[in-house]
Amino acid sequence: MSLSRVLPKLARYLLIMLAGTAILLSACVPTTANPDSGERVEVAQLTDTITYYPHQVGAEWRYLEENVPLESMPLVQRIDGPTIIDGDLWVKSRLEGQGIEIFTYRQFRPDGVFLLRTDKPGTEITFDPPIQQFPAENTLKTGASWSGDTTAHLFFPDAVAENQNDELPIHYVYTVVDQRKVTSPAGAFDVFVINFVTRNLDEQGATVQEFSQEIWFSPFVGEVRTEQGYYLVSTNVTETQE
Repeated sequence: MSLSRVLPKLARYLLIMLAGTAILLSACVPTTANPDSGERVEVAQLTDTITYYPHQVGAEWRYLEENVPLESMPLVQRIDGPTIIDGDLWVKSRLEGQGIEIFTYRQFRPDGVFLLRTDKPGTEITFDPPIQQFPAENTLKTGASWSGDTTAHLFFPDAVAENQNDELPIHYVYTVVDQRKVTSPAGAFDVFVINFVTRNLDEQGATVQEFSQEIWFSPFVGEVRTEQGYYLVSTNVTETQE
């Protein structure tokens, strides 16, 4: 598969896949009640202590675009839990709704949050080395910046054998541009406004395409605004801290 064919596809995937920025949520589990009392819904509460970068199993966030009715179908991000990839422990999360289903695999280390892989129907993208999406805990402040270089290894399982694999060099830069108070249907939050730029590079290292996106991150809560422009409307993460 040629680089010119890969770039448009990767551009679309990166707009949804990276950020990640973000970071994760809790589970509503439907159960069967006594038939005489009718079917009921029980909610499994998140009970683990929430960390600076929330990644506890069962954490959940729901997002909608600005100015849409609150009863609209949301994007839901939730933490599925730990899984093993190539002998290492990673935290699996999923983003689903509005025709989207994306799985991401991250590590939450002392020096920050790192994204290894993103899976969506028909495409797997593995980053070598993993992308650093956030720095160490308690180091976010206006003006903070971190960056890195990685190679995106693309795998298309449904393609013919000779077109299943490709790779693309990427340079990325994250910058905290502001700290402010915001409100959304989920409540009022102190957020860090983080701009991140992703540059797709050719074989000579020249920039082929560049994307600039923005997220709002609140410690111990998660993303209040996603890079796609969706806003937090509810989460069970804040409920565990009341």
